[in-house]
Amino acid sequence: MTASSAKEKSRFLHLEDNANDQLLVREMLHSDGLLGELVAVTTNYDFESALVGRPFDLIISDFSLPSFDGLKALALARKLSPQTPFIFFSGTIGEEVAVESLKHGATDYVLKQRPQRLVGAVRNALRSKEERSRLTRMEGELRQMEERLQIVARASNDVVWEWDIALDKMWLSENFQDIFGLKREEAGSSLTRWQSLLHPDDRDRVVAGLTSAVAGRGRVWWSEHRVRRSDGTYLNVYERASIIYDRNRKPVRVVGMAIDMTERKRAEGTIREQAELLDKAQDAIIVCDMDRTILYWNKGAERIYGWSRDEALGKNVRTLFFHNQKPDQLRDATKSLDECGEWTGELSEFTKNDRSVIVQARATLIRDEGGAAKSLLIINTDITERKQLEEQFLRAQRLESLGALVGGIAHDLNNALVPIIVGVDILRDQPISPDAQSMIRTMESSARRSSEMVKQMLVFARGGETEKTVIQVSRLVKEMAKIVGDTFPKSIRCRIQADKEPWPVSGFPVQLHQILLNLCVNARDAMPNGGTLTLMAENVNLPEQDAVRNKVSPGRYVCVAVSDTGTGIAPEVMEKMFKPFYTTKGDKGTGLGLSTCQNIIKTHGGFITAQSKIGSGARFEVYLPADNGQTPDTSMITKTPLPSGQGERILVVDDEEAILAITRAALENYGYEVLTANSGTEAVNFFIKNHSTISLLISDMSMPLMDGPAAVQAMRKIKPNLKVIFMSGSEGGTPEDLSARVKMDAFIAKPFTNEKLLETVHQVLVRK
Repeated sequence: MTASSAKEKSRFLHLEDNANDQLLVREMLHSDGLLGELVAVTTNYDFESALVGRPFDLIISDFSLPSFDGLKALALARKLSPQTPFIFFSGTIGEEVAVESLKHGATDYVLKQRPQRLVGAVRNALRSKEERSRLTRMEGELRQMEERLQIVARASNDVVWEWDIALDKMWLSENFQDIFGLKREEAGSSLTRWQSLLHPDDRDRVVAGLTSAVAGRGRVWWSEHRVRRSDGTYLNVYERASIIYDRNRKPVRVVGMAIDMTERKRAEGTIREQAELLDKAQDAIIVCDMDRTILYWNKGAERIYGWSRDEALGKNVRTLFFHNQKPDQLRDATKSLDECGEWTGELSEFTKNDRSVIVQARATLIRDEGGAAKSLLIINTDITERKQLEEQFLRAQRLESLGALVGGIAHDLNNALVPIIVGVDILRDQPISPDAQSMIRTMESSARRSSEMVKQMLVFARGGETEKTVIQVSRLVKEMAKIVGDTFPKSIRCRIQADKEPWPVSGFPVQLHQILLNLCVNARDAMPNGGTLTLMAENVNLPEQDAVRNKVSPGRYVCVAVSDTGTGIAPEVMEKMFKPFYTTKGDKGTGLGLSTCQNIIKTHGGFITAQSKIGSGARFEVYLPADNGQTPDTSMITKTPLPSGQGERILVVDDEEAILAITRAALENYGYEVLTANSGTEAVNFFIKNHSTISLLISDMSMPLMDGPAAVQAMRKIKPNLKVIFMSGSEGGTPEDLSARVKMDAFIAKPFTNEKLLETVHQVLVRK
């Protein structure tokens, strides 16, 4: 069939559920002149019905359909129309699935991301179909010829030819037409006509070789070249000939044989293409014999492990990947291969530079025709990064659970601290002995410290710091020194070296606390046998040159340093230690400590430096910009009397009896009339009866059955201008969280002081 007739008569079946893709394929085939008829179907039933009707020249199919997939379509096509070429045109097919589909009979696959390949693939498929049809016809003719050749003892599928040099006449065997599609008389009887069948790129070389062999009195001539068939296509041919001389050593005849190598060349090309596909795979694909000696090593294996193909071939898998060790997983793999012929699992292996990688390994036994195991196919996928991400995700989940737990604990602790803090303020105004006053101050200090600890727990667990505050560096260093002294081994001595008045800095207290804690823990790990850990804080005026080198602005900085007398840090580690996931602690480290510290310091406008020598300890210096604001002089601050009430009636609602009691006592001591309710429903019922006399509502946010916002909404239906103060001991109880639900006049975070309570109440009541 000629190219023009193929265009006129080509009939296509297209399995595709997307109308746009159907239109695209139709337009591409039509614009290239290939389309004779295109039948588009979308379902299994329509596809099968079309196959049992008129035959098609080619099938184009999507791979993923709602109720029918490409592999099932391929199997049905192989069953009902096995000679029809089948091309996948899909956007979801992967390389492994594509290779598998080719093994099951697909002609080709084209990604929808590269639609320009479709026309070429269709042309190739049509040519391949034509070639297969021709080969089928040839096989029938060859079988008949073989029967005749058996009679005359001529058992050869190759073309035999003879050239009479003196007469310049060519004789061709009868099977010439079967192979080249030309009748012997059409091929001509002269060498010149035979030469015209050679491919133009090969002609000069072949003619020159034959002429040279004859002129040089050679005995044998051979050549590989291409010969044109009647349909214009070319066959790859291997020709070998003997030159016959007369008694005078004059060449008289050349007798040769032409062998069709087209299928062999095509098979070799297919093998090369498959090898290229395997090399494009990101996975490591390895074949080894039963002694685990590597026979095949693709590009993916080179990328993952670092060894080139030449370096890996002939080596033992255990030597390369496991340093001649045999992990427990290998014993399990060997047992599974013996019993089932395959094994899948995770392995920790080594690369060329001794870096550890985690791979998802899949091993399959390859058997010979007799069923005996002859080799092992191994496909390894590098999942090291995925494992790291999974570990981060699990750590984040644990922190999220911890945050929920800490939030609940913080709520209860804050509720428990309210009576203590407010009670201390009330007792301070009572006439008591000096010893009792001292005890009250101790109680107040402990309660306030507990409140700060609760806040820090919430920030650590939930990252709750949103605003920077002015931080006294000397206090931060002293607190860290106390933690080191209380928790680190007694063999480690902690010292403080600080200026008398380090400048304050602006930042997030818990984040700066985290930086110092991380550096101190690293220093502790560097001194397993004990040593000295020094915390230092000093004021520094950073010059322009140093500022440019560290990519910050020049000016006033506070340098906070952590130094140790430990083992020191190797130069190669110094180069990498601030990179994420780099750790020298093995499974005990995450590789995120110093990286996180550096990021926090940068967000504060500072930088970090490190100096170390092996055996001489290490010193990390954190430079933070000094706060330019004026630190208030607390010595001149005088206490003003707390505001008193004028008998206003206040309704206090909380599900904690202790909070109700202490809040009532604090307000009544300053001239307010107080009513209490221990639930939202009780408060609403009480408000319905007494709403005209109630000037202010103070309510907890979180209570059983009816919470504070719900109770306020119910009360404001009765008294829309009701003034409300919310209080809460949980992190979620912020004004921003409440604004979407209910309007309020003020918010008090638990635990609160007597002063905070009275000032807030006074401000709300006097506000118009």
